[in-house]
Amino acid sequence: MKLRLITSATALLLFSAAHAQFLNRNSLPAFSYSWGAKVGFDANATYVINADIEGHELTEYKQDTQVGNFSALIIRLSSRSLFFQSGLGFSFNKSCFYIDLNSWDPESETKREMSCSYQFKSLTLPLQVGYHIVNSPPYCMSAYTGPRLHYTPQKFYQVEYQYPEPYQFTDTPTELIMGWTIGLSINIGRQFLDFEYEATINPISGPMTDLSNTDPASSYRLNKRLGIMSFSYGIMF
Repeated sequence: MKLRLITSATALLLFSAAHAQFLNRNSLPAFSYSWGAKVGFDANATYVINADIEGHELTEYKQDTQVGNFSALIIRLSSRSLFFQSGLGFSFNKSCFYIDLNSWDPESETKREMSCSYQFKSLTLPLQVGYHIVNSPPYCMSAYTGPRLHYTPQKFYQVEYQYPEPYQFTDTPTELIMGWTIGLSINIGRQFLDFEYEATINPISGPMTDLSNTDPASSYRLNKRLGIMSFSYGIMF
């Protein structure tokens, strides 16, 4: 009997909450437009998809997660349940990783570790769609996803390799990078907090170049991508 009463009470509370949420959403305008700004910090981790040095595939690497920052102006078009968000941002990303140049050889007993640290500044353009899980002003909680474009001119990209002899590596940025984002936004009145993860889809830089090697037959490939975990605070106007 007690279990039935508890089950019935729980079901009644859930139904009442859903009914109240439905009525509250119906009282909101069908569409609304707003704009705002946000600033935040992000943790950048490098993922090496594949790496080849002179025909040898390298298999062992480790990463050093580092902190960057960003700011953005955003625009949002909302319905009672869905919204579309875009805008223009500026981000500063940096990361570092280490890779063993002898990891292609299972019989090697020594490591020849090479490090790569880089940083770049980008203009960003998100194209995100979201769903309002809770939409009861002044409180709102939303989940969203979508692509983000990063434009990185070469002059805003810096890379530094620490390498064993005889290599002298460098690389150039991929000027247009696309990442995919998933996030959660919590609004209280005009203020909001965003928690987001982004994974870049294409490599963030081109093939490596060995400045000490003039042999055009030599091949160097380092396919590195970023995973970006971010937190931001913003205000809608």
